[in-house]
Amino acid sequence: MALDQRGSSDDAIRAIVDAAPDAIFLIDSDGVILFVNPQCEVLFGYGTDGLLGRSVDDLLPASSRDLHRAHRMQYRAEPRTRAMGRGQVLFGRASDGAEFPVEVSLSPIRNGDALRIIAVVRDVGERLAVEAETQRVREILDATWDAVLIFDADTLRFTYANQGAVDQVGYSFDELREMTMLQLTPEFDEVRLRELLEPLANGHLSSVSFTAVHRHRDGSEIPVEIVLQATDFEDGCPRAYVKIVRDISARLADEARLREAEQTLRLVEDRDRIARDLHDVVIQRLFAAGLAVQGVQARSQDVDAAARLTDVVDELDETIREIRSAIFGLQSGGPGHAFGLRSDITRVIADEKLVLGFEPRVLFEGVIDAAPREVAEQLLPTLREALSNVGRHAQASSSVVSVKADDRMTLRVEDDGVGLSGDATSGNGVRNMRQRAAELGGSCEIGTGAEGGTVVEWSVPMPRAEE
Repeated sequence: MALDQRGSSDDAIRAIVDAAPDAIFLIDSDGVILFVNPQCEVLFGYGTDGLLGRSVDDLLPASSRDLHRAHRMQYRAEPRTRAMGRGQVLFGRASDGAEFPVEVSLSPIRNGDALRIIAVVRDVGERLAVEAETQRVREILDATWDAVLIFDADTLRFTYANQGAVDQVGYSFDELREMTMLQLTPEFDEVRLRELLEPLANGHLSSVSFTAVHRHRDGSEIPVEIVLQATDFEDGCPRAYVKIVRDISARLADEARLREAEQTLRLVEDRDRIARDLHDVVIQRLFAAGLAVQGVQARSQDVDAAARLTDVVDELDETIREIRSAIFGLQSGGPGHAFGLRSDITRVIADEKLVLGFEPRVLFEGVIDAAPREVAEQLLPTLREALSNVGRHAQASSSVVSVKADDRMTLRVEDDGVGLSGDATSGNGVRNMRQRAAELGGSCEIGTGAEGGTVVEWSVPMPRAEE
């Protein structure tokens, strides 16, 4: 009965060894193969009994055999159960010369004084290929700007994060793997998040997208666009969700700039329309009114009435000039526009208001913004110096700044102050204003106004601006 049980046990062991998915060798201390299971023949391509009695070195690439012999001698001196070649890729050699990566585990057994070694060999080519593909995918994901995260369906904890996620929120890989989506998107609680995931879990939707904010490690909030997808299904239920997150800060800024540009365009169109109406309608009516007044004046026998009509015509002419100036302002963007000499002049005057203690009256005539750059570069510091002198020395309560552009660019600054003192025209500031005009072939005159005060008139040649 004992013999029958022993025989039955041997048969069972043999059946287990033959059914093993890995190649199993029994090798003596000299490396001679004593026993193989069927998988050895499949893996290395040798026929029945083709491996028995062969040296195990024959199953290695030629370049590895000398090193293997040295390792085998070392193992014989200190046999123990271990993995062979830990931390490195080993290769086997098939009967046709093909080489393939393998993983080898060794276990020593004793038969009396004789040492036997069981070697279990596994072809890891497919696994390494999968690992290489996985690594390639990881590298691709890490190269993307978007954050890609995977979180567990039950715990909501992240199980994967790419480099884009680390860069976006400032947490390390290890920190993210201890966090949930709720910690990055504070506007969600668990109830709301699971409601959002429900149509993905039951297959009603393949993905959901929405905008939210991601909270950075430093506490700042980043506007993001999030896409969620279910993955890794088991029995019809997802075990995880993929979360793809794009930082849309730049896009929102672009959209804001676009809206601003559209508003500016509408404003420009309105300005153009108003300018056309002023030019085509209002000025023409004023011209007609002026001509009508001049006609009445010519027929009037009343000297006082004629004089009064002359004043009316002069006022109409002044009004037309001011409207033309307004038209030019509308067409160049108006005060506060980012570009143009008119706007620069307006800014200089605004800067000097604090020194003056009042806001000067400003008059423009002609196409001021058509001035060449070299003229503008000299006019602006001249204006600043003239207004600064008014604020420091004139004791004025008002001032008029007029700028006229035709064949010359003329800047006139007039105040109602105490007038010129003995050395008022000999200072460095006045000398600089005159030098700036002289460099452009112009002049700078400083004198007393008709009703007192001081007048600075700075004038340089300029091509005539077409109206």
